[in-house]
Amino acid sequence: LAVLDVFVLAAALTLTTWFVLKKRSRNGVFWMSVFSILYFGFFREGCVCSVGSLQNVTLAFFNPEYSIPITVLAFFILPLIYTLFFGRTFCAGVCPLGALQDIFALKPVHIKSWLEKVLGIIPFIYLGLAVLYAATSTDFVICRYDPFVGFFRLDATFMMFVIGAILLLMGIFIARPYCRFLCPYGALLNLVSRFSK
Repeated sequence: LAVLDVFVLAAALTLTTWFVLKKRSRNGVFWMSVFSILYFGFFREGCVCSVGSLQNVTLAFFNPEYSIPITVLAFFILPLIYTLFFGRTFCAGVCPLGALQDIFALKPVHIKSWLEKVLGIIPFIYLGLAVLYAATSTDFVICRYDPFVGFFRLDATFMMFVIGAILLLMGIFIARPYCRFLCPYGALLNLVSRFSK
């Protein structure tokens, strides 16, 4: 199924990009989000995950004995390539973590720009820690503290359910709080998107 997942990811990225850039269809992006939640979230239980794959790539880079599966590498690289050429369409409708939060964004309010800039530093710190922990073969902290994969697998600890629930409730008023202020892969896509055409 992991090989099928790569083809589904590529198709989902292509369709979402088409809905965003050509059709300008919010409805199309919404249904892609629903598909992503059902397929990548509940059916595949959040794995393989592009967000967590950066740890595998880091470990493979620093530990020559670690053999990274080609499917995990594809999940890491494909969203980066699409982001470079088309913008962050992975975040728009393919990532099940973002899609789940979008459903709860009922009354999003505007956050002051200075606060958004301050909170926007956190994903880069998290990215640095995730790379450090993976490079030293200490831990895959993204997978350990992901608040939503436990939802998809229905096996999260009580604390992770609480954190996930808090983020979803916050998401009613603050659109995509995890994506904007925590997601380390989102921070990486943010950097790549600055070179996007």
